[in-house]
Amino acid sequence: MSFDLVVWSAADTEPKARYDRLADNEPDGVRQPQVAAFYRDLTAQYPELVDADDPERSPWNAGLSQFADAVVMPIARAHAEAVRRFVLDLARRHGLVAYDPQSGAVHHPGALTLTSCDGSHAENPDAIAIRRALERLSRTNWYAVLERGDSYVQVGQGKSAGAPARHYALEHRDGSPDRHHRTDVRSLDDVITAFTGFATGDPSWRQRFEWRKLDL
Repeated sequence: MSFDLVVWSAADTEPKARYDRLADNEPDGVRQPQVAAFYRDLTAQYPELVDADDPERSPWNAGLSQFADAVVMPIARAHAEAVRRFVLDLARRHGLVAYDPQSGAVHHPGALTLTSCDGSHAENPDAIAIRRALERLSRTNWYAVLERGDSYVQVGQGKSAGAPARHYALEHRDGSPDRHHRTDVRSLDDVITAFTGFATGDPSWRQRFEWRKLDL
């Protein structure tokens, strides 16, 4: 089973229809410069199957499909979350749109996006939408991510997040991977404060917690 992601150069009012058209067509190679640069950086991190040192450990279920202004990526389920994060960050850096055909989520460069484990997705959510999404956290809907560019705040609940009992694992990354920090908090209200502070660009929320740096 694979988890597909698609990156293309411009927004589309009917992304599912565009994805379906790509699936019906033969790849003909990337020609759009931004997408070509994205593909080069992507495969420098995660080489195509035929170029991988250890294909069994590759995150790809099959070869990447390159089109004139799009790349379709079939990701192995075991690697879906890590590769998804890398792809979304890379797409933003190149000013590209990313589309998740599983959930229907469209990630525009520069937009504030809120995504949850249950597949829900919102662009530029207000404080009410953020609170409602976080109040839906549960054992099965165990994480939520609020991101802008290559920075984000995320929360995980329960064993899946490695959180202590009755705690939330709260993380934030400010740009590069070496600026990734984590703390464990008891209160959902503290999580909501962090998410809404990130959304409004108010940095004071960071001072509420004792952070430890994560080496990724």
